[in-house]
Amino acid sequence: MKRFDIVTLESPNRAPLKIEGFLFGENSYGPSVAIVGAMSGEHVNQLYVASQLVEYLRIKEEEGKISGKILVIPAVNTYALNMGERHWPLDKTDINMMFPGYAQGETTQRIAARLFEALRGYEFGMILEGRRDQGMCLPYVKIVGSGYEDLESTKDLGLRFIHYRPHNPVETAMLQYNWQLWGTKAFSIVFGKNGAIDYAASSEVHGALVRFFSKRKILNSPVFEGHSSNVIDPDGITVVKASRAGIFTPKVACGTHVRKGEKLGKIVDALSGEKLEKIISPCEGVVTCQYSHPLIFQNSIAFRIASVETSCQLQPKTKKK
Repeated sequence: MKRFDIVTLESPNRAPLKIEGFLFGENSYGPSVAIVGAMSGEHVNQLYVASQLVEYLRIKEEEGKISGKILVIPAVNTYALNMGERHWPLDKTDINMMFPGYAQGETTQRIAARLFEALRGYEFGMILEGRRDQGMCLPYVKIVGSGYEDLESTKDLGLRFIHYRPHNPVETAMLQYNWQLWGTKAFSIVFGKNGAIDYAASSEVHGALVRFFSKRKILNSPVFEGHSSNVIDPDGITVVKASRAGIFTPKVACGTHVRKGEKLGKIVDALSGEKLEKIISPCEGVVTCQYSHPLIFQNSIAFRIASVETSCQLQPKTKKK
């Protein structure tokens, strides 16, 4: 294992802030993969999975089981993690909106540029990602269509769902999109709840990563088969919103198969305790995400359901030469 600094930022009043990488199979000529962990100060779950992966790979390398090249970067926004903030504390910018970066720009642009330089050239790229809302979700693959994506490779993870959709203009400044443009088969694994560790979801994601390494001949280790992944597009997700604000009590968990008309949860008045709303499933499917805070606002998304009645209509594109 090679541990090295990707970015070092000097500070006048504290120890330098570092972004560190852990490289396994440095001299290997096999397939290569890079894994990027927490880019937000709220992505503690992603940090945890990446750190546990480093320890796992260290042991496997000592056993001579690694046959490819693996780079793990557990945390990008170390400053935000240390300060307990979501984005870069000094100017509140999101590092994942700064790619491919600019070496002469603002601090987060320079971080993105140095990080992107270290990530270029890998065959596969994975981003361990948290949600951008107050939700918790079943682990799933998120892959945006850029014209350079590779949908088939993500199925080797064996996760239940792959959310595949066209990119939107905002995402052209994100790591996944830019990584794809530079020839890496990049995608995100979204899981967990921001600011907390979901040990069950973490174990599932760890198993998916090891499964991918094994199937792609990056790691010589036997694995169990995963799910036959279901590819869904935005039309295959039914959004269930809260019609009232109050205390939110879910009755089902992520991963639950629900029927149309089944009770999903309730909302009660935060002061009087009066029942305000019974949340009912509008379709049959699997609950993929749910609101994770006890206080919910009107029109907040309480649940997302992958509907069994809608199949993915998007056709994956082949990588351009």
